[in-house]
Amino acid sequence: MANLLREYFPAFTHRNYRLFWTGQAISLIGTWMQNAALNWLVYSMTRDGFLSGLMTAVQFTPLFAFSLFAGLVIERFPKRKILIFTQSMLLLFAFILYILLFYNKLSYPIILLIMFFIGSVQALDNPTRQSFVVELVEGKEHLLNAIGLNSAAFNAARLVGPAVAGKVMADFGAKWCFLFNALSFLAVLIGLLMMRMKDVSARKEIKDPLKDIKEGLRFIRSNPKLLYTIISLVIIPTFCMNFNVLVPIYTRDYLMMKEKAYGILLSSLGLGALVGAVFVAVKGKKERTLYYQLIGSFGLSIFLILLGIVKSYNLAIIVLVFLGFFMISFNTTSNSILQYNAPDEMRGRIMSVYSLVFGGLTPIGSLYSGTLAKYIGPHNAFIVSGIIGLLGFSILFRRREIL
Repeated sequence: MANLLREYFPAFTHRNYRLFWTGQAISLIGTWMQNAALNWLVYSMTRDGFLSGLMTAVQFTPLFAFSLFAGLVIERFPKRKILIFTQSMLLLFAFILYILLFYNKLSYPIILLIMFFIGSVQALDNPTRQSFVVELVEGKEHLLNAIGLNSAAFNAARLVGPAVAGKVMADFGAKWCFLFNALSFLAVLIGLLMMRMKDVSARKEIKDPLKDIKEGLRFIRSNPKLLYTIISLVIIPTFCMNFNVLVPIYTRDYLMMKEKAYGILLSSLGLGALVGAVFVAVKGKKERTLYYQLIGSFGLSIFLILLGIVKSYNLAIIVLVFLGFFMISFNTTSNSILQYNAPDEMRGRIMSVYSLVFGGLTPIGSLYSGTLAKYIGPHNAFIVSGIIGLLGFSILFRRREIL
């Protein structure tokens, strides 16, 4: 068993990484339960795709506003201590959502306010977690394996969380999804506190924040692998990965189905993503990451178009499995390309740009998909998104000489 672990999942040979991964695997189930409950709750409240998209946009707006500055904070302070703070705050906000819904005090405007605060914390939490991985595995030798395993945990939770949320919402009510999420953050905090590591920062001080940010952006522009990865992350996630907004509308208004079907559809996406993440962790090699990125972007675009065409619930499940596989192939390899090519002293800034384009542009994608679903239907929104994805793929394919 130990030899099997070292051969296929060498990142697990690092104690600190095992603690981090275990805590995340538990916490992410709660996160996906909360996400599924919130999207269903908001659409049930408003019956407006635009307002569903607006909620997601409000959550991710702070990522757009604060991510570049977060990179400097990450390089200035120990990442473990930053994560203890951010995970504690996310626990608090999940508990507030539970309390408000328990007493029937949760309204759409209050949800928007809380989501803004959650997004503000995530603007610091997301790039910190991304750049922390290389420290947990003590270098770049097992980095791609660790990123793949992180994606596996994320997507195992995507598989389990929405299905459990659908069952819990149908039988007991959405509020219990928020309580479980709050409690799940304790697993992460315990793991962080149990780690044995020196809490050191990459930099002793920040003299000129704007100058330092510009230095990081210039470095990305001068490195073709970084630059074209960032360009692809601007296009593909923004226009092709708006499942949280579109799937509840697609389930309710196009397939004419209810909570449990919605949970299964989201879990199908998670199943495909889990398979893709394990595949990248086991088979992925540094030299092949750019090829996997191209394959992921192409497959994602084609299956988005197929999802818009099919009207069978069972076929939609199958298409979403493939969508999850190609989505995670693109995401994981894009992340690893940035980390492999990031110097230690700039990792915080480079991963903050990753968070900016991957999450910070989500408001644009959410408003785009919510508006499109409102006026032309969710199935047509998937088709349009797939066509845009093919345009993004063609840009990357033209630059294949950098492979």
